[in-house]
Amino acid sequence: MFKVLGLALLVLGLSVCSGVRAEGPLNLEPLLSRDTRLLVFAPHPDDESLGAAGLLQRVLQKGGRVRVVFMTNGDGYPEGVEQEYHIAQPTAADYRKYGEERRGEAVKADAILGLKESAAIFLGFPDGGLSCLRRQFFAGPPAYTSPYTLVNCPKASEVIIPRTGYTGHDLTQEMERVMADFRPNLVATTPLQDEHPDHSATYFFVKRALAHWCRKNPSLNPRILAFLIHYGQWPSGQGAGSGLRLHPPEGFPDQGMQWLTLALSPEEAMAKRRAILAYHSQMLVMGRYLLSFARANELFLLEN
Repeated sequence: MFKVLGLALLVLGLSVCSGVRAEGPLNLEPLLSRDTRLLVFAPHPDDESLGAAGLLQRVLQKGGRVRVVFMTNGDGYPEGVEQEYHIAQPTAADYRKYGEERRGEAVKADAILGLKESAAIFLGFPDGGLSCLRRQFFAGPPAYTSPYTLVNCPKASEVIIPRTGYTGHDLTQEMERVMADFRPNLVATTPLQDEHPDHSATYFFVKRALAHWCRKNPSLNPRILAFLIHYGQWPSGQGAGSGLRLHPPEGFPDQGMQWLTLALSPEEAMAKRRAILAYHSQMLVMGRYLLSFARANELFLLEN
């Protein structure tokens, strides 16, 4: 299956050794086959539908396998909690309840895309705190305590390795265990340049966990795709909600990575829109923005 990916890169015309970079997005399709094992790391419930709903569907259509890992339950969003429950001063219990609601929305959204509930993995790490785990709470103790939920570890039902707490080290171990169990050959997540702190931190942890796993399994070398979510006002200004094609944002520092595009069939595009709409709690506060991702294609950055 890894040879398939290598041949696909040749078809795409990418020369990793020479550093040649094609102008304009190339077609992602040749990278996918029945052997594809796609592992998606989403910072929050909804990111996987916004950035990779079409990719998930296409891999499944080709007979490949997909897992989606949610880094957080999205429980640290004050505006969302206030709007959802019509309260001015949410409590920790309100934030925890909101996280459970978003988790349920994720299961429904991913079912629309063709995923079984067992294909979703919720790590339960702190929404709004991943960058803190990266910088101040990496090794621990102490573990980071969420200022929203007031907890410092995932729920027992979300823990993979016993005694996991809110530290960067423990998060890396949880992610590495998921990789070892699923053995992906294609990994998708948000890029380092994404302007949401949780999104850029997710990229950091994906790279770190992947490096640890690959050192133990040198024959494995998954490709990394990045799907951008937050960058200025992008993609709201590109015909949001019109179903037009999505284009890379101007001035984006892609640092030599290649943009790839995946054209969606009408059925895939409709399923993506339905999946986005399944996130009722998010549509309530940022519906127009979310629907700006409902386009005729998806964009990804491929690391060379």
